[in-house]
Amino acid sequence: MKINVLGGGPAGLYLAYLARKRIPGCEVHVHERNAADATFGFGVVLAGRGMAKLEAADVESFERIKAISRMLGHQRIILNGEAIEIEGAEYGGAVERLKLLNVLQTLCEEQGVRISYHDDVTDPTLLEEADLVVGADGANSTLRNAYNEEFGTYSSSLTNAFSWYGAECDGNGPTLSFRTAGKGAFCAHYYPYTDTMCTFVMECDIAAWQSCGFEEKSDDERQAFCEELFQEDLGGRKLISNNSVWRNFEPVGNRNWVHGHRVLIGDAVRRAHFSIGSGTRIAMEDSIALVDAIAECQDIPSALETYVARRKPKADNLLSAARESYTWYEDMAKRMAGKPVHDFALDYLTRTSNMDVARATVEYPGFMAQLDCAKAAS
Repeated sequence: MKINVLGGGPAGLYLAYLARKRIPGCEVHVHERNAADATFGFGVVLAGRGMAKLEAADVESFERIKAISRMLGHQRIILNGEAIEIEGAEYGGAVERLKLLNVLQTLCEEQGVRISYHDDVTDPTLLEEADLVVGADGANSTLRNAYNEEFGTYSSSLTNAFSWYGAECDGNGPTLSFRTAGKGAFCAHYYPYTDTMCTFVMECDIAAWQSCGFEEKSDDERQAFCEELFQEDLGGRKLISNNSVWRNFEPVGNRNWVHGHRVLIGDAVRRAHFSIGSGTRIAMEDSIALVDAIAECQDIPSALETYVARRKPKADNLLSAARESYTWYEDMAKRMAGKPVHDFALDYLTRTSNMDVARATVEYPGFMAQLDCAKAAS
C-alpha cells in the first residue's frame, strides 16, 4: 500500500508515522511545502483528554511528546482586571509547535517515512498514483480546493477579528482576559507553553474594531494598542509577532470527507474555532481514527467508509459546539455588561450545549461554591 500525504504539519506527520508503524509494507510519502524548521504560531495545547488518546494510540510517541510538554494548571477568567480561578481537573499540556514538529519528524524518519520539504504540490493529480491521498494541508488545503465541489466545501466569515502573538510572561494556566474598550470589547486568550513563553491570541468584536480605529491602524499600531490595553496581563512586556496579521476567522466545513481515494483530515476537513480547544489535538485524533480504520479493513474504500462513520459524528458535535462558542464571543461585550465576574465566568463556561450548570457543578466544584457564596453575599 502506498499513501501520499499532502502537508507535513502535526496531523500529516502523525498519520504517516502511525501508518508506517502499524500497517505492514505500507509506503508513506509526505509532501511539505515549507522547510523542516518552518512554523507559524507559538505553542499549541494538547488537552488532558487529547493526551490520553495519544497515549492509547501509541505509547512511544506519547512519551516523547509528553517530555516536551508543559502541564497547565487551572483556568483563570479576568473581567476588566478582576480575576477568578476555575478549579478542576488540570487542563492538559502545551507544547512549542516547532518542537512538536521536530519530534514527529524524527519519529517518521525512524520508521522510514519519506518526507519531501520545499515540495509545494499545486496540482494534486501528481499524487494520484498512490492507493490513498490524504489532505492534511490545513485550512487552505490544496487538495480540498482542487475538488471543492466533490467535497462539498462551505465557509463563512465572522465579524470578530483576531491575531496570534507570543509573549514572554509568567503564568501557570490558560487565561481569558476580557476588557472593555471603545464601544466594544477585547479578549486576550493566553497560556504558557514553556517556563518563559506564552501563546497570546488577541480578539476584538466589530464595535471595538470600529470605535478604536483598528480599520485605519497598521498591524504595528494594533499591536501597540493591545500592549497598552493588556499591560497588566503582559506585566509591561511587549508582544512578539510571527506573521501576526489581524483577520476575521473563517469557519470551513465539508459535507463529504472522501472523494474517491482522497480523504481530508484536520483543518482541511473542518476548521474548528480556537475558542473551543486545540485544533492540533483534534487533527491528530483524525490521524489516529484513519489509521485505525486502514489497519482494520481489507481495502481503502472500506477503510474510508469506516473512518467517516466513526469520526464524523464526533466532528459534527465539535462543529456545533464551535458555532455556539464563536457566537458567544461575537456578542461578548453585551455578555460582559453589568455582570459580576462570577456570573460572567459561569456564562462563559456554559456557552455551549456541551456544558450546563449541573455538569459545571461536578467538574468545577470549587468555582461553583465561590459562585454560591458570592450570590449569598450580594
